[in-house]
Amino acid sequence: MRAAQTFLLLWCAGAPLGAQTVQYNCPDGIAYLYHNDSIKQIDFHRGHIASLHNTGWVVNDSFEVLPDPMRLLLHPSPVVTQTPDTTIIHFTGSGLVYTVHKNGSLERLDRTFYAGYNYGALRYYDGSKLWSLGGSGIWNVQDLALFYEPELREWERRTMTPSVPDGFVGGLYSPNEPGVLTSIVQDGAPSSMPEPTYSAYLMDLNSATYTRLGVAAVRSKGPALHELTPFGQWGSTNIALFEGRLYLADLVANELETCEALLNVYSNPFNGRHGILLAPDKVILIQTASTITNVHVKIERLTYDAFVAQLKPQTIGPIYESGPLSSVKANWKGLSLVAVSFIALTVLILRYQRSRRSIERNFAQSLSPLARLALRHLLLQSTDSLVTPDELNQILGIEDKTWDNQRKIRSTVLQEIEEKGMEFLGVPSFIERVASEEDRRIRRYRIKLELRDDLLPFLKYV
Repeated sequence: MRAAQTFLLLWCAGAPLGAQTVQYNCPDGIAYLYHNDSIKQIDFHRGHIASLHNTGWVVNDSFEVLPDPMRLLLHPSPVVTQTPDTTIIHFTGSGLVYTVHKNGSLERLDRTFYAGYNYGALRYYDGSKLWSLGGSGIWNVQDLALFYEPELREWERRTMTPSVPDGFVGGLYSPNEPGVLTSIVQDGAPSSMPEPTYSAYLMDLNSATYTRLGVAAVRSKGPALHELTPFGQWGSTNIALFEGRLYLADLVANELETCEALLNVYSNPFNGRHGILLAPDKVILIQTASTITNVHVKIERLTYDAFVAQLKPQTIGPIYESGPLSSVKANWKGLSLVAVSFIALTVLILRYQRSRRSIERNFAQSLSPLARLALRHLLLQSTDSLVTPDELNQILGIEDKTWDNQRKIRSTVLQEIEEKGMEFLGVPSFIERVASEEDRRIRRYRIKLELRDDLLPFLKYV
């Protein structure tokens, strides 16, 4: 009970989130932190607390370790969360929570013994609660929102709406205000893509809501999100490493920056010999040099403004963007090809329509007056009507001629229409001759039904 009361008092007196730092990506079971103007190493596997001096590490305290196999199983890579008044050490993949008191002593606060279902969870301290969001286990990925309850010394669950059915794991976040953070996390859903996919969320832990903001931005330069190795955070700024270069990511501002300056041995998280260590009010740069007989440690302390100025950050683009915009960027080549094809097809159609009008006009003008009259009459008939020889004789004005002359004129006119049709339209025959049911020797005429709609535009020229 004393541990719960101590932790509750520490959190109630916590500093503003702007003075908060988070450090991770440490070796399994070992936490590095800056405390009481001293660089500390807490080894949960051996039970040692050491301080870094000019001549190297010196063990100055010890504590009781958990029995095997819990000693190793419950102490994977630690997360160190600090404000000016509070230091919390916790672990993704287990429920253990420790605090470092002002006098440097270590105390375990929880009474949990679970492990294995929240690896890669986001760990967030809102000034009053320590949260574990998402994570993966042996069997699945979940969207659980768990918070540590100091009085019960247990982790409790808050149901979030809407849920993220496939869950999420890993990623980055930046606090907007206490209890509200913007995150970019790896999707838990199986994907056919060769690289993992990411979604951005506004996580409001006060109102218990997840709001999807978009997906990982498609950029023409800079590393992909899964290539970054984040190792710390101050305020809303995350610091990450990729191929020896540092990057800064602010989810609230939705901005990814590359650091032009290379800090050599300082361009990585502190590993016990050299690197970057974050404290609530300063950045510590550590470098260790050794000879056969001596070890020398160089420690440089900078304000965050001075540290960022030394990094010379340059903006390279957004971290996330809306889903539709991302789809357009990701598929711009295919969309461009479709657009070009559509434009080309439209041009071809317009050219065809212009040339077709010219062909129709030339065809009609090439016909004799009688052929035009015959074609017009045939085109004006309904689909179920047939033109008799007598009707065609009347249209052509040859009803007073002998039967042989009528037959010859009709044959000549119809033959002219079909020959000109072949010449100008490439259609060998579009006049159908149907035998009469009463007398098979008598033929009646109509435009072939399959060609009729295509030939109707000719009416304006005949």
